[in-house]
Amino acid sequence: MNIAEKYGIDLSKEHKTQCPRCARNGRDKSKNNLHIYGEDAGAHCFSCAFTIPSLEYMEQMGWTIEEEEDYAEVMTQEKITEEEVERIKGYTCLQGKNTRGISDETYKVYGVRHKMSEETAEPVAQYYPITEGYEGTGFKVRTLPKTFSVIGKMGTDSDLFGQWRFKTSSGKYVVIAAGEVDAMSAYQILENYRIGRNSDFDPIPVVSGVVGEKSSAKQIQKQYEWLDRFERIVLCPDNDEAGKEAVQKIAKIVPKGKLFVMSLRMKDTNEMLVKDKEKQWIRSFFDAKPYSPDGIVGSSDLMQSIKEQALTPKIPLPEFMHKAEKQMAGGIPLGVIINLASASGTGKSTIIDECCYYWVFNSPHKIGVLTMESDAGQYGTKILSRHVGHKIDLIESIEDKIAFLERDDISKKAEELFKMPDGSNRWHLIEDRDGGLESVKSLIMELIVSCECKVIVCDPVSDLLEGLGNEDQASFCKWMKGVVKSHGVTFANVTHVRKSSSNQKANSTGAEMHEEDIFGSSSLIKSAACNLIFTRNKEAEDEIERNTTYMKMSKCRWTGRTGILGTYYYDSETHKMWDKDDWLQAHPQEF
Repeated sequence: MNIAEKYGIDLSKEHKTQCPRCARNGRDKSKNNLHIYGEDAGAHCFSCAFTIPSLEYMEQMGWTIEEEEDYAEVMTQEKITEEEVERIKGYTCLQGKNTRGISDETYKVYGVRHKMSEETAEPVAQYYPITEGYEGTGFKVRTLPKTFSVIGKMGTDSDLFGQWRFKTSSGKYVVIAAGEVDAMSAYQILENYRIGRNSDFDPIPVVSGVVGEKSSAKQIQKQYEWLDRFERIVLCPDNDEAGKEAVQKIAKIVPKGKLFVMSLRMKDTNEMLVKDKEKQWIRSFFDAKPYSPDGIVGSSDLMQSIKEQALTPKIPLPEFMHKAEKQMAGGIPLGVIINLASASGTGKSTIIDECCYYWVFNSPHKIGVLTMESDAGQYGTKILSRHVGHKIDLIESIEDKIAFLERDDISKKAEELFKMPDGSNRWHLIEDRDGGLESVKSLIMELIVSCECKVIVCDPVSDLLEGLGNEDQASFCKWMKGVVKSHGVTFANVTHVRKSSSNQKANSTGAEMHEEDIFGSSSLIKSAACNLIFTRNKEAEDEIERNTTYMKMSKCRWTGRTGILGTYYYDSETHKMWDKDDWLQAHPQEF
């Protein structure tokens, strides 16, 4: 039984059906990922790259029907061998005989090889090199005119087509085309324009996805850092519905504010090359408009938006904040800004650390942390202390501390805290904090796009804003609101408060504070959907009072509730926060 028979796939007629690999992984609910080319020409999934080779292709490669299932499974998992590469080079060449209007020089730039017909000496197949981490992993084979298969490994982890050629490039422009042929066509048009103007500038990089235009967003998302080197990311989609759909997806995963979209006068770039419309294409390139979503919603669509909002899980609060969670109607919504404010040294970082620790295991959305006061080792120590129930920084000698960290039970706990069961990162941390505000904004966007973090903790955001004028602070707050809207994330900002007036009780000893005491311009207060203010008298003579924090919610847009919502106790030995009433009940002898 071959693989098509195994899954009941009819290869005789062109249609779309469910991809068996996608289905096995819980995807392709719409049952249309696998494109059947008909007439036994094979099938290909542009989502996961699962491929059923054509009978003709198998004969060309020397495979038997019994080997077909093994080939279909291996081709997207195993890197191509050097022996296989040499074998392919033996029956292919870099010359393309101007196929699709593309010159041999352009084919050479992209390393595209061709297999020639023994009868006509004309190209019958193109071999597009596939790389991952700039190392060759296989070839995507296009048997002309449009039957695809794969040799080696290809998928969303692959580099973009042609990216290896522009590994170290940076500058004003990078172009993302709809596919391999369009990428080479665009490069050729831009090169002809550059050479015609005797320009000394380097060639403009042109790349494309390798898994199909509609499914390329995931692949592009993983190349965020490389794309962020360029000032403008010019997207050149096909002029059809698939192209429009691709634009909407890609707009959400490339560096914010850098996406420009071309509007073609013909179906695609290659058609414009073949029909000698290069000047029109160049005009479209320089006329590319900054991406702007439609932004107008008809009232008939509102109910669907309401349901989608209702179905989005809220961010729960840790157990010691159960009273506040109830007043927030179940937690913090996704897509808002919240501020947590208190005086310096009064324990707000401990509270947000407790929140982060809880969110690591209980938030339905992945978290990313920007910690301005701790490096990776210091922050990791705090969170691990909470997880193991022992404050590691209280261990005095280096030898004892290392022995503690190397214990089997502690190592197991660390694995549990830092890694998912499959070995992937449970959460992410920004450690590089010295590059200035623009650098930090870029790293935050990388957390959101590449690492898929939806809850961004800035501790403290005051350090980012310090030294900035009101206008620059307002600009940063506007940026945060834009990111919240475009990417549906929540910012949890820890912020300092202003110094106490000379004629009032010091903030560090429990003075009553208000929103106006929050450090910085009023933009930070106004931008937030929720402001939480914490007070503690860290100089109190009574130890219990000295470790007691009072929390006031001065604003909560989604519930409208305000007031004192919690009294918390910090247990230093276990590095754990408690609702004070709960702690007193659990420790009556200490009261």
